[in-house]
Amino acid sequence: DSGCRLCPMHWIPHRDKCYWLSDGSTYWSRSRDDCTQRRSHLLVIQDQEEMAFIQNITGDQNLMWIGLNVTLPGKNWSWVDGSPLNQTLFTVSGLVDERSCAAIKKHGIESEICNTDLKWICQKK
Repeated sequence: DSGCRLCPMHWIPHRDKCYWLSDGSTYWSRSRDDCTQRRSHLLVIQDQEEMAFIQNITGDQNLMWIGLNVTLPGKNWSWVDGSPLNQTLFTVSGLVDERSCAAIKKHGIESEICNTDLKWICQKK
């Protein structure tokens, strides 16, 4: 009953998820929409192990959008699935304002202005 599920072509399997890394670059909201069109969503990192895996597969890439942005009114970080950022697990470096979205790189998560063109990472179960 635990049936083996395969990831679509060009997606990378890990644990119970599949990951897709973009070739092109765009701003955060457009990358979010692209993931939706792929029947997925921008990356939501669950734990340190997943963070290490992502940093490993992205290698020395520059920043890549993940599914984390600042929501108003409280200027709090929240994931695209609606859950708040667990700041005991992850910290976001850089300035935070209402135009902040998060991107991952080799040394952690960084705050970036949402209309910056970056590559992005989609995930699906």
